[in-house]
Amino acid sequence: MLKSTTSQRYRSFSLLFIFFFSGFAALIYQVIWQRWLVFYTGISSVSISLIVSAFMAGLGLGYLAGGQIADKVGKNKPILFFVLAELGIGAFALVSKSIIYDWLYQSNALAGGSPFQTYLTLFLLLLFPTFLMGLSLPLLSKAFEQKNAENQASYISLLYFTNTLGAAAGTFITTFILIRVMGFENAVRLGASFNFLCAITAGVIYYFQTQNTGNETETDSPNTLDVKQNTFTWNKNFTYWILQYTASGFMAICFEIIWFRMIETMMKSIALTFSIILTIYLAMMAIGTYTGVKMAKRLQKNRLKLFLNTQYALYLYSVGAILLLQWVVSDVSALSFLFEYFKSYETSFAPKIAFSTMFVIPFFLMAVPTFIMGFSFTLSQLIIQDKFDEVGRKVGWLQFVNIVGSTIGAWFVTLVGFNELGTSLTIKLISLIGLVYVIALHRNKFNSLITRLFMGIALILVIVLLPNNEKLWMKFSGMSDEKAFIVKEDETALSFIKTLGEESYVYVNGLGQSMFPFNRDITHFTLGAVPALIHPNPVDIGIVGLGSACTLYNAGGRAETKSLDCFEVIVNQPAAVEEYVRRTNDSTALYIMNDKRVNVILQDGRYYLHQNPKLYDILEADALRPKSSYSGNLYSIEYFKLLKSRLKKGGLAITWGATGRIRNGFAEVFPYIYEIDGFMIIGTDQPLEFDEAKILARLEDSFTKNHYGRAGIKVRENLEKVLKKRVVLQNGTVQKAKSYNSDMWPKDEFDYGKLWEKILGKED
Repeated sequence: MLKSTTSQRYRSFSLLFIFFFSGFAALIYQVIWQRWLVFYTGISSVSISLIVSAFMAGLGLGYLAGGQIADKVGKNKPILFFVLAELGIGAFALVSKSIIYDWLYQSNALAGGSPFQTYLTLFLLLLFPTFLMGLSLPLLSKAFEQKNAENQASYISLLYFTNTLGAAAGTFITTFILIRVMGFENAVRLGASFNFLCAITAGVIYYFQTQNTGNETETDSPNTLDVKQNTFTWNKNFTYWILQYTASGFMAICFEIIWFRMIETMMKSIALTFSIILTIYLAMMAIGTYTGVKMAKRLQKNRLKLFLNTQYALYLYSVGAILLLQWVVSDVSALSFLFEYFKSYETSFAPKIAFSTMFVIPFFLMAVPTFIMGFSFTLSQLIIQDKFDEVGRKVGWLQFVNIVGSTIGAWFVTLVGFNELGTSLTIKLISLIGLVYVIALHRNKFNSLITRLFMGIALILVIVLLPNNEKLWMKFSGMSDEKAFIVKEDETALSFIKTLGEESYVYVNGLGQSMFPFNRDITHFTLGAVPALIHPNPVDIGIVGLGSACTLYNAGGRAETKSLDCFEVIVNQPAAVEEYVRRTNDSTALYIMNDKRVNVILQDGRYYLHQNPKLYDILEADALRPKSSYSGNLYSIEYFKLLKSRLKKGGLAITWGATGRIRNGFAEVFPYIYEIDGFMIIGTDQPLEFDEAKILARLEDSFTKNHYGRAGIKVRENLEKVLKKRVVLQNGTVQKAKSYNSDMWPKDEFDYGKLWEKILGKED
């Protein structure tokens, strides 16, 4: 491995080993704390960006401070500070649920305000643990003095490798195993135990290191690190590396967010998406870093030339892979099954489709660029590290500006790219950065002139050939007719409306949600019209989810209804519906969107209900797949209790009883539960009168007749049909169940047992 005394080599290896578990624990926290924090911020891309930015800000400050500390505390002390950092992270983790969920969210201690206020709250809340996490790399980079510059750079790269590999393992195992087996709280406790074990092990290493100080001798070498200077040399060359690391962070987070949007859309938005993408991202970066270490001795000449060429290749491949993918899925017959799947309404876990969308496509898009990112880290450290006294500060400063670049990139893509430019133009602008490396190669006279010209032309060509935003998303939506396709994009999501024959369908991030015309959608008729017609006096109705506005329309069929609040977290959904209305003149959608009773609230429905005390006669959440990302937030027992607290006496709570756990949670909250049409369940605190004659008589009201007649909905026929499929599930006594979904353990969302059986083709 690295050349040093035998005892130091063992201690170095031990630090590398425990740093794996430090990275593992960090990703447990990132995955779970993000889930807890969205209860406070609401679920949206903006809120997720606020959380991630706050997380990165603490890390960046930790990197910066860690570098200063590492270079100033003297020999051996960096390990001691690492011990204290791990103890602090573990201690915070043990109380994190009480702080983040119980205090910040449940007690409503700090009511949400502007995005800046929310960000400031998140930043201050996460500062302590993330700052300590950031300290670790620069501290351990200075833990041992290596014989020469190359060994020091390799040692730093190995630290980065093990920590990143641990983070990749933490992401995958947390999502696929830990949450499923033990839930959020116990997973966080496990992470804390890793931190404490890291602290104990590092403490033992510190003890033996101090005992052996002075006993080990170093052999002179012409490449020995200069350790005589204590001042930090900030020269022109280091400024270039500062700019490079800033640009690298900007590029990396931009492509990560874009890849997530593309892969989530092709995969059709399931809870696994984030974990799969982040696991591949981190694992390939770790492999790239390790490859750089193994090749270090063979890369002693022209390291800068190799670095510049690999950076160019990263940009060329990233945009070229997207260009190639959008072409092959639509024009290569062997991949026509993917094109048809992208067009389809539902998620499929058929082996060929699952393997393609969950593994092949993510690897194709991400593996090479992220490998290059990791390889470039090692290569840059081999070039930069030349003075042991500056190791900590160089690592700290470079990682700090990398985080700064990442933060800028996250906000650029989220607020400017998706909102103003669209995915396609955003990719093109980011990819133009690759020309900077062609210019750098030219200035350094690396490669031949013809090669440099070819490189510049090749990158410009693939950028120009990448289609515009509408055509790009048409390909990844399985559509070929522009007139039959509507796309709206912003920071919250992608909204599609696809016209297929006589019907049009609304999609969010590739997954079907609802349809036009309303008279063909019996599911959303049941969800909207049946509760409104059953309730004796539905004055105030709340609907979570807009979609095509079919549920909203059907819920508005009574003259008694004075307010219809519709909560929609996808900000561009109304614009997509309005564009559909403009193209088709569908009067029903136009009517409900302009109904004075309707108040479309572009916000997470659960967040709004938690923050506002308004009471409703009916509260309904549009059917959300139990495997969809964050679906557990609308199927937990805590959410059902929130619904109950926001209902008037005799009010109705409506949900989709998709699983036994959902029904069990509902049964613990509402004493009276009724099932309609085999899927919709109604909960209330009083017995519900099902007098069919009285219910059907309400259809004779002129307002109701006109309302449903305008949409051509066969309301009587539909109502009689679904009322016949009525079952009393619970009649006055709440039931206790062993298994249900909770905020701390959304079991349905993370229960992948049967999912893997489908993917592997083993399901009965």
